[in-house]
Amino acid sequence: MPEENPGLESILTDSSRATADLAVGIIIQKPALFGQAYQMCMEQKGLPALRAARVVQLLAEQQPALFTPCLPDMVSQLPGMTHSSVKRCMMKVLTFFDLSAHEDLHGQIIDAAFMRMNDPAEEIATRAYATEVLRRFIKPYPEIAGEFIAALQLMGMQPPETLSRHSQKILREIYRESAP
Repeated sequence: MPEENPGLESILTDSSRATADLAVGIIIQKPALFGQAYQMCMEQKGLPALRAARVVQLLAEQQPALFTPCLPDMVSQLPGMTHSSVKRCMMKVLTFFDLSAHEDLHGQIIDAAFMRMNDPAEEIATRAYATEVLRRFIKPYPEIAGEFIAALQLMGMQPPETLSRHSQKILREIYRESAP
């Protein structure tokens, strides 16, 4: 007979999407478990962090109200994150999460996104998500546009090719949006 209140680690037995979706469904039914998922993610310890980060990312997308109280803590931890999956998933959260009511966090988010975007040792996906995060801030903070465009141009001249194509695509979109 299965446990009535299984711990999250007992649910996240592998890294499959099906397992992540199962955990998301359970947390949606029992929102108190979200704190456990978030804590596992932020501890950044091995496979549990990888699996929990994906669940937190999916929950932030599907149930943003669950994630909102954690946003300030997550943003404060962005610069010191070391686990590649956690960095990638939290940067992805910032690409879609509504940040308009969190102006006090914008500076920290922009700084962390520039740091991740400009770090050649960072995973391609993390760097790409960082560019998407920064792109969201160009209109409200036009003063970052020059630095952002220069960083995109530099990325466009360097390997890997997928990141170069991504940066060139964003540059074309920026230029098209700013054309008279």
